[in-house]
This record gives sequence, structure tokens and C-alpha cells, in this order.
Amino acid sequence: MTFPLEFNFSSNLKIRKSSEFKEAFDKGKKLYTEHYTLICAPNSLGFPRLGLVIGKRCGNAVKRNRIKRVLREVFRRNKSFFDSLDILIVGKKSDKTLGYSTAKEEIIEAIRAV
Repeated sequence: MTFPLEFNFSSNLKIRKSSEFKEAFDKGKKLYTEHYTLICAPNSLGFPRLGLVIGKRCGNAVKRNRIKRVLREVFRRNKSFFDSLDILIVGKKSDKTLGYSTAKEEIIEAIRAV
């Protein structure tokens, strides 16, 4: 599926309800990377959606918010790789904060394995 040059991240691209998170956790396939666990579940909406789970183990609020900003940016710029999937990204405990390019490589490589 290709997307026009829309690089927005509107509210319909976000997984927000706990029932949607639970459904993705139950039906999704887990992919493990060094810094993240990705849970990919197909949806019938025709566009990808993103949900983030970044717990206190990932660091203080400043670090967690940076991780979330980087992951949203990876998703926003690379929507075409995610087809029609619900993607949950669960952060693992890490001693360093990753940059955009490292996070992109990890996530895109894991998604290609699906």
C-alpha cells in the first residue's frame, strides 16, 4: 500500500483504547529486537496504527518522552512499510537513548521479517 506524501500523524493512526491494545497483544505476532518488542497484528482498516508502551524501566520522564518522539517519527516517515497492521512497540530497559537512525533500522528490519 502506498501513501501520498502525507507525513502527518493524525489521531486515527494511534491506538488509544485499552481494548485495542488488548486485542493486538492477544492476536499479534511478537518480534524481538535489541531495544524493543514489536507486536504486529493485522487490521481491517486499510491503514497502519501505532501504539507505544514505554514503562518506567526505560528511564525518567525525559528519556521516556524522547523514546516516544523518536518512535512516532519512525512510524510517521515510514508508513508504507507497515501496510495494514496494528503495531505495538514495547520498550525494553536500556542504558542509552537511541537516535532516529538506529531505531529506524531496528524496527524496519524486524517488520521485514514478518
